[in-house]
Amino acid sequence: MSVIPPHLDGAVIPGGCADCNAEQHISQQEPGMWSIGIHHDDTCPTWRRIQNQRPGTIPDTFRR
Repeated sequence: MSVIPPHLDGAVIPGGCADCNAEQHISQQEPGMWSIGIHHDDTCPTWRRIQNQRPGTIPDTFRR
């Protein structure tokens, strides 16, 4: 049994970052496996730090 209710698949919840107006996107990958992704504003200093720690270019899947 999953602890996350199935109706939350695809939900967008405000918050997730103290430095911007981020949103949390919840998606079920397969039964019992969930992903919560935080989508930061492009001007977010936390997001910029994350980008600067990654080698090379940032894949589009990590862009808002």
